[in-house]
Amino acid sequence: MPRPTEIQNIIEEAVAEVLDAALPKLRAEIVRRAVEVVESLTPAPGSSPTDLLNAAAASIQESTSQAEILRHLLEGEARFAGRVALFVVKGTSVNGWQGIGFEDNDAVKNVSLNASSGLIGKAVQGRAMAAGATNEFDSGFISTVKAPAENHCLVLPLVVKEKVAAVIYADGGLAPGAVDASGLQSLARFAALWLELAAVRKAGGPGAEETPQPVTAAAAGAAGATITDEDELHKKAKRFAKLLVEEIRLYNQSKVDEGRQRKDLYDRLKIDIEKSRATYEKRYAESAVASADYFNQELVRILADNDVSLMGAGFPR
Repeated sequence: MPRPTEIQNIIEEAVAEVLDAALPKLRAEIVRRAVEVVESLTPAPGSSPTDLLNAAAASIQESTSQAEILRHLLEGEARFAGRVALFVVKGTSVNGWQGIGFEDNDAVKNVSLNASSGLIGKAVQGRAMAAGATNEFDSGFISTVKAPAENHCLVLPLVVKEKVAAVIYADGGLAPGAVDASGLQSLARFAALWLELAAVRKAGGPGAEETPQPVTAAAAGAAGATITDEDELHKKAKRFAKLLVEEIRLYNQSKVDEGRQRKDLYDRLKIDIEKSRATYEKRYAESAVASADYFNQELVRILADNDVSLMGAGFPR
């Protein structure tokens, strides 16, 4: 019977032979998968920014969870910058979630920042994109991931339910590269809108907290509804109307631009407007806030920049 050392040598030789035979295939499979990932983030030849934006928005729209929406958002943002990272905002702390385009993407997960300082503070407090030198973002983070070739970065807030839930860092990467601020902003706004819409629609079942029950003004009074309750209902109705109209604008930006110029927004967007109006009225037409007509208000404010004449003669008032 072979000794233990002999058995060990036999096993080592057998394992070595198997590995030698398998490594080329394994290496090829790893390379193939890496190429697929890179290609998914690289614009196809001839692709326009609109094509890239639509593809990224479609991926977000097909997502079934918050984490999936954020993942597709980050993948989409990577099409418009060399490197991107998403940080979750919780109170005054900003914690790394994931990065794309860095030498070590997972290093982002170990980063904690302050929500009140530098470009992050500007983006969070102003709820708008902030731009500046990379050291204005966070010097510790930049030293960890290496400074980009061009000393410039963008910080975009992800505003959900009027609060900044996350921020996105974007730069041109270690090799000089372009950063498309417009594409980054449009996709961030769409993702924030989709997160909020998804939450509202998910709560659409019986007994859901966000779903207002049809309550007439008379019934509300008889039931002893408080002014606070009605104020909250007004806030929810206005926010829901805003979300619906923002969705119309995001999907029809070219029509919105043309409609403003020709003063016929309603006729150009009639199908989308009436579909969204039906969704709004299903929730609020029989409620105590029906007379406020927040849906039409948001149509005029968001699509027509508060100029009702841009909606056109056919707009129902």
